[in-house]
Amino acid sequence: RCPRPSEAIFGVLRELGGPGGRSVPLPQALAVLGARGFTPAQVSAALAEYEGLDVLQVNPARTMITFV
Repeated sequence: RCPRPSEAIFGVLRELGGPGGRSVPLPQALAVLGARGFTPAQVSAALAEYEGLDVLQVNPARTMITFV
């Protein structure tokens, strides 16, 4: 089955974080996700969804994604 875009995006973010990774630079994540065919709107929606679930946080400057 194909995951929803937000699930696939979250999976890529976890890959970027590596084993035990706590954070990923947002510009790096956007570049990788864009190369994999995700639109900025899909990425924003996924970040908002997972922030709402308290799984990750994006800092106020929107430069770093931190896993909770």
